Amino acid sequence: MTLSQLSRLCFIGLSLCLVSPHSAQAKNRDTTLKLTPEICITSSDNQACDIDIELHWTLATDELICILSNNIAYPKWCSDSVLTKTLRMKIHTLTDIEFIMVTKDSNRTLAIAKLKITSAAQPQVRRRYRNPWSLF
Repeated sequence: MTLSQLSRLCFIGLSLCLVSPHSAQAKNRDTTLKLTPEICITSSDNQACDIDIELHWTLATDELICILSNNIAYPKWCSDSVLTKTLRMKIHTLTDIEFIMVTKDSNRTLAIAKLKITSAAQPQVRRRYRNPWSLF
């Protein structure tokens, strides 16, 4: 590959980075969705997380929003007033949950927050006491 071909590829790659979908979100930095707490720690991998969470959002423009999740136990919630800025929920889950804030009228995604479930127990790893090349 010649130097001119390499420089063209770098220019194309840089151009694609500038036109990525993330650049569209940079215009709307005033819109946020904050989840408190973001992590739930359980004592073992198969133990469910029971936690009270709070979703708090700020919007660049006053509009009605809905909160969706990827867990069917927590159905779509929509605000009735533009003054509503928080949502409190009791969560019981074994897996991570992603919350998505969308506009109520057009269903356009505004922000995403994720609740991460983590186990405090370390997985048991069996240690080999002999080298793999050893005969004894």
